[in-house]
Formats: sequence, structure tokens, C-alpha cells
Amino acid sequence: MKNNILTPKYNNGVFLRKIRSFVCRKGRTTISQLNAIKKYWPLIGIEFQLTPLNFFSIFRFSAPIILEIGFGSGKSLVQTAINFPNKNFLGIEVYQSGIGSCLNLAYLSKVQNLKIIYYDAMEVINHMIMDHTLSTVQIFFPDPWNKKRHKKRRLIQENFLKILSKKLICTGILHIVTDSKEYALYILDKIQYIHNYKNLSKTNNFVVRPACRIITDFERKAYLCGNDIFELMFELKKS
Repeated sequence: MKNNILTPKYNNGVFLRKIRSFVCRKGRTTISQLNAIKKYWPLIGIEFQLTPLNFFSIFRFSAPIILEIGFGSGKSLVQTAINFPNKNFLGIEVYQSGIGSCLNLAYLSKVQNLKIIYYDAMEVINHMIMDHTLSTVQIFFPDPWNKKRHKKRRLIQENFLKILSKKLICTGILHIVTDSKEYALYILDKIQYIHNYKNLSKTNNFVVRPACRIITDFERKAYLCGNDIFELMFELKKS
């Protein structure tokens, strides 16, 4: 597994610093996680590439593709893959500790319908995901970057939403969950100007958590802190 999760870009020999939705962390990966990466990455991991993936070749069978961006430890992602063996799951994560934990869980659970990528999600989606191939995109508890000067770092921006709409199949689903009301309202505001999406909420704001969505460890902590959870779900409209 390559350690670099960013594609360096230069202008006349000068490195261009791009605004990212995450901060690279070092020194937080345990020995167990590193061992899992060494042993299981060749079985479950996919290296970043500048050409589109062929889902028919990387998965054992043809099925709807569920993409999860930022899966954390991978606990809920692995369990969801177990619960839905008739679907294929692709996870993207930028933190090595999460990659190691997810590989451990996936291998021990003998999951056959999951692959993961250790790279910047924006670049993966731009280069590796063909248009009209994803059944669902799920983004659970993305960093809200609440400080005013940091909001430009938010993953979910208008342009990102437009890009995702091209990757989803017709009637595909974009599912976002956050414990930040301000971020949830921000997303609702941005997405209303993109005609491709239909809000699946009857009140045009939030939906009730689907029974099939597993409550994450982060979500449990949010509940303990008294935070409300905001569930957003959109369907890609038919042309």
C-alpha cells in the first residue's frame, strides 16, 4: 500500500497547495493496524490510479455499487457489507489507522463484497469512478469545519455535489448524515440549486434514519453529548 494519499501538483516547479477536507495525521496507527495493512491490503485494498475502475473485474459478481466516503474504523461499513451480500461496497478513507482497522474486520468477517481505497476521495472520484456507475453514495459524519475560516475545507460543496450527481446511476441515492445542524442546513441550501437531486424528505429537509443504517460509534458519542442527528437523503432524478 502506497503511503502517499495526495497527487502532488506543480506550476513551474512550485508545489501547489490545494485546500483539502482533511488534515494528514501521523503516528496514530497501532501495530495491529499496521500488521493488518501488510497482510490484508493485497486482498482487499485498491491502489489509486489515474484510470477508471472496472467494477466487473474487482468484484466477484455484478451488483449495485455502494460508495462510502470516510468510513472511519470501518466497523459499520463492514457490518453493512455483511448484511447486504447482494451488493458491492467500495470505501474511501484517508487515515491509515482506519484502513488498518477496516482490513482487520473485513478479513476476520470473511467479507467478499468489499474493497477499500486509501486516498483523497476527491481524486478517487474524479479519476477512478466512471459516470453513472454508483447506486448509492454515503457520507456519514463528514468533518463540519465549523469555524468560519475553515468552511472552505468542507468536503460537501456545490461543485462536489454536482460531480457526485454524474457518478450516480438514474434514481441513485446520495445519503448524508451529520450531527451539525449548521452543516445540514448548509447542504440543503447548496443542493436546492442543483436540479438533478430530489429530496426524499416529505418536508423537504430531513428523513428518518433507515432501519438498515447501522448506528456508528461516532453517532453514539454524539447522542451522549446531546447532539441531534440530521439525516439527508436525495435521489437522482430521471432525465
